[in-house]
Amino acid sequence: MTRNKPKKARSNLKAPSTSKPVASPELLSKRTTEAQTKKAKGIWEIGADGVNPCYIESLPTEILDMVIQLLITNPIPTRSRRGLKVDRTVHPGFTSPPIAKVAHHRLRSVCRNWAKTIDATLREVHFDGDRAAGPMFVVVGGVMEEEIRPSALIDENGDEIIAGEVRRTRIDLERIPAGVPVNLTLIKPRYDADPAPKSSGRPGAGLMRPGVTDMVNSVHKGDIASLTINDDCDTAWVQHLLDDKGEEPDQHWPDESMAEAIDIMKNFHDIYEKMHASQPPKPRQTRRQTALAKKEDEKVWKKLHTLRLIFSGRASYDTIFAQLSPLKFPALRCVELHLHTYDPLHLWVFPYSQITHLTLGSDTSNFILLSMLKLARLSLESLTVRLLAEYEGWARSGKYERQEPCIEFPKLRVLRLYRRTTQEIFEQFLDALECPNLRTFDITAETNGSGSLTPAARFIQRSGCTLRELYIDTEDRRSLSDSTALETLMRDHSDALEVFHLQGGLFHFDWLDDLTAPRLREVDFVCFGIKDRRLSSHRPEAKDFALLLFRWIQKWATGGGLLDTEDSKSRHSRLAVRFCAAPERDHCMLYRTDGPDYLGAVSPPQAVESIQNELVGAGMKVEVEWFVHEWDVPGYDDQPSEQEEVEAKQ
Repeated sequence: MTRNKPKKARSNLKAPSTSKPVASPELLSKRTTEAQTKKAKGIWEIGADGVNPCYIESLPTEILDMVIQLLITNPIPTRSRRGLKVDRTVHPGFTSPPIAKVAHHRLRSVCRNWAKTIDATLREVHFDGDRAAGPMFVVVGGVMEEEIRPSALIDENGDEIIAGEVRRTRIDLERIPAGVPVNLTLIKPRYDADPAPKSSGRPGAGLMRPGVTDMVNSVHKGDIASLTINDDCDTAWVQHLLDDKGEEPDQHWPDESMAEAIDIMKNFHDIYEKMHASQPPKPRQTRRQTALAKKEDEKVWKKLHTLRLIFSGRASYDTIFAQLSPLKFPALRCVELHLHTYDPLHLWVFPYSQITHLTLGSDTSNFILLSMLKLARLSLESLTVRLLAEYEGWARSGKYERQEPCIEFPKLRVLRLYRRTTQEIFEQFLDALECPNLRTFDITAETNGSGSLTPAARFIQRSGCTLRELYIDTEDRRSLSDSTALETLMRDHSDALEVFHLQGGLFHFDWLDDLTAPRLREVDFVCFGIKDRRLSSHRPEAKDFALLLFRWIQKWATGGGLLDTEDSKSRHSRLAVRFCAAPERDHCMLYRTDGPDYLGAVSPPQAVESIQNELVGAGMKVEVEWFVHEWDVPGYDDQPSEQEEVEAKQ
């Protein structure tokens, strides 16, 4: 029997060819790395280094935009605090930029994805002239020479100075796609090239900082949605920017008499009516007409809805009208204008019939001011007026006796007044207004010794309105009539009042008894009433007022024991309270950021702190700030002087 022999296994595998080299381990590793990188590129956006992926790509664009906006947007202060005086009658963007430019440029340099997100959403462009030096002209030996002002090269932020402010701002403008609305802010676009300090007798004529004109012209006028300009020179450049025609007025004299004021306003109304009577261009027919129409269309500010201007330099002698016609400014709704002393307000001809939010700051007479406001009475929803005529001689025509009926503003809901004028001018202005639908009233008075609340309460009562927000900042701490006026306001508007800010001295305590305020959600008191141990005072202390206020809040939160538990919890969680106390005679020192620090923060009195803890424990947001003179700080007398410290170190 034949034995079965095992068969040989067949194999189709071929031996590797000697003509093809075997890949080395280093080459295989490199190929694997390239494949992983290619796969990562398909999933993640590569970072700024071109190699490592940017994992932030996984975040939705909306969330990333919210995070970036929180990091680069400067918050707008809404209440006064230590070292800061909040003035709600002036736009905060005039002094503090809306965007932190250093943070903006740093975040944009993180990666291409972040840069793309910022460029797609950011519409705020801010130029700071203090960071753009301009040549100074000095006469040396009869020859005009140029030099850079040293102070213009110094910035208070130190290491965070952005070099090439003009160039960077222009790049920011050019990154925004064409046709997208732009919010442009220009701070000090001009400067005074005379090294001598400005005097009150010389107009503040200035030179454009190098490159600013080209920077402003790099963006189409039709793409600017809001324009904010803070110019410490005269108004000439801004007037020419907005109106290149520049029609001269018939009257150049100031309103030093009623007859002159009437002639001035007659000229103003003629310009205003002619501006509104202008017609749009006819349909294009020839090439020449088409070219002219295109040229005129480039001058139209199609998207500009907000215009804010402030000037701190005296006007030049060659004054012209600045006409903002409805044809060139069809979308304009918000206007804010602050003029330097002696600058004529009547040279600014706005399309008043379409303006809804108006702010005017000037020392002009009531006759001119009220004549302009009358043109906007049917459209205004918010009005802010800064009455700055400190002496009657600056507004002599304001002595007129108004015979016309009150000017009614049917849509006006917000009225903010800043008073630095005489009692007669202030009362005359308020007596001319009537606002039946007013909801917010804000008054700031820097006139110690004369009452402001009394004519304000009379105006509110005559208007028959119901206030929901009330802001009072006054130095009239000794006016008994103002205390009575405050009691009247509390009694008449208590049921609807939601926000109440009171800043100033102590009033009589009786007005708290009339305040029920079931809808109250915000209370902010800044009280100047702390006794100085070096001065004798018979007035009540801030501690007494704070205790009375907090006891009233305890009673309010429970409804006097009439509310159930749920309603009481709702009131506790809804109301936000802040109480700030400072020495009585240093009402301005609290907001100073320069000079010696005379005030020191201390703990409030134990009785005040005890009630504060009870309210916080119940779920209410309560802040208490207590400032005293440095010599009243405990242990101040025991602290060594500077000379003693130096001697001790030696």
